[in-house]
Amino acid sequence: MKSEIPRKQACLPIRVVMDMTNLTARQIRYYEEQGLVKPVRNDGNQRMFSLEDIEKLLEVKALIKQGVNVAGIKAIFASRGQEHA
Repeated sequence: MKSEIPRKQACLPIRVVMDMTNLTARQIRYYEEQGLVKPVRNDGNQRMFSLEDIEKLLEVKALIKQGVNVAGIKAIFASRGQEHA
């Protein structure tokens, strides 16, 4: 049997997410403030991200690169029922 991390399980700290997405901590925190991702906090109050959060951040990054602003990204996520805020 193969052991896999559930996609919704928050287990990755911001440093790992930065490496995986090539985003800065400031960008990631900004996208959190805007409600585009919602990491959970561990007992030490550190942000912990799920694989789904990473996928969303990569999508946000791609949409920004295409010229879509944060309001547009929120609308896209809302149309899919993916908004967090």
